Amino acid sequence: MAENNSRREIILQEAAHLFREKGYQATNLRELAKRSGIQGGSIYHHFASKQEILFQLMDHTMTDMIDSLSAAIRSSDCPAEKLRRAVHFHIEYHITGPDQTYITDDELRNLEPDNYLKVIAKRDRYQQIIEGIFRAGKEQQSWRVTDIKLFTRALIQMCAGVSSWFSFDGPLTIADIADQYADMLCQGLFER
Repeated sequence: MAENNSRREIILQEAAHLFREKGYQATNLRELAKRSGIQGGSIYHHFASKQEILFQLMDHTMTDMIDSLSAAIRSSDCPAEKLRRAVHFHIEYHITGPDQTYITDDELRNLEPDNYLKVIAKRDRYQQIIEGIFRAGKEQQSWRVTDIKLFTRALIQMCAGVSSWFSFDGPLTIADIADQYADMLCQGLFER
């Protein structure tokens, strides 16, 4: 059973890499099997279809993001601290898991309708956690937030975008960038 689970994980990891590299439509299961170290037809011992693989990748990524963000902000009651932690989490997650996050952001259009609705529901849940931070900041600390959904989407896109230009060889660490992004956000939220 452990071998089966680890083989599934290898297949998912290779699929994430291939889907990012070539796109979902251009990736075939024979190539995925080869890169996963198994025979072509063996994929079907682990997954029913390429669609199931795509859905599993996105579903797992969104579940992990929800759980990890919730854990990151759980121990603080201060909205500003929660916002800082959310910014740190979102930037780090997108930099350290670029294949999975890229696919979850970019391949939604290739999900079948039922799978699409399931992933969107989880994406909405993730956004609701961040919306809750903005709502609490507005209520408790008089943050200048005119449209909570818009601010949430802006934060998510701004933080996710770091993965497109970040370099581990660059002058700033992930934490340095997250601190500066959080400072910029917090300075703009407080009443003057």
